[in-house]
Amino acid sequence: MSQRDGYFTLPYYIRLLQQALALGYKFQTFSEYLEKPKDRVILLRHDVDVSLEYALELGRHEERLGILSSFFVRVRSSLYNVHEAINRERLEELAAMGFEIGLQEEAGRFAADYAEIIKLIKEDKESLEKILGKPIYGVTTHLPKWNPFKISPDDLDRTGFRYDPGGEIFNQNAIFVSDSNKCWKKYSLEETLGRFDKVLASLHPVWWVGKIKDPANLIKLLAEGK
Repeated sequence: MSQRDGYFTLPYYIRLLQQALALGYKFQTFSEYLEKPKDRVILLRHDVDVSLEYALELGRHEERLGILSSFFVRVRSSLYNVHEAINRERLEELAAMGFEIGLQEEAGRFAADYAEIIKLIKEDKESLEKILGKPIYGVTTHLPKWNPFKISPDDLDRTGFRYDPGGEIFNQNAIFVSDSNKCWKKYSLEETLGRFDKVLASLHPVWWVGKIKDPANLIKLLAEGK
């Protein structure tokens, strides 16, 4: 059984969360961690690359376990539209359950000039805040491998954000795990549990909830800016 076949199912995901709770891990959003960090903690992050439907399904399972995480959504995606009524409702439900909503910026795909990039990020922040009816504090770069712009600490100040989840304060004394491209990087989340007290987990709802068996076509679409 391949890594992709064996790991990426919803029942396995739920079992991982249950295992983490049994081992005494606390789950915090990134904003919560900034205010009052826990000692044995998992900072669980979901980059919503493809579908807010998938994000909400994952969030509902987490909420039943009493777990909070941070969802970073795209405003300029061609795969989903945050302004559609159904997606606004999904975002509102996630926020009502206590999940943190942040922005996946991809302004570097739409503007080459630095001033225009900053302007677009500010516009996307305001657009997402209008949907949620409250401020958002976190921003990350969508697909940094293909995005020519990488947000810096100075850019956070200029655009009105408090943090980037890849920032030093979160990574200090932490182990990072990711399911990028539906393949674990170095460690799987299960391998970190009980071995490390601080875990940063970047997990994408599409790999756990979606029915995509071969991710190659989706990865290609995302790389093309879809």
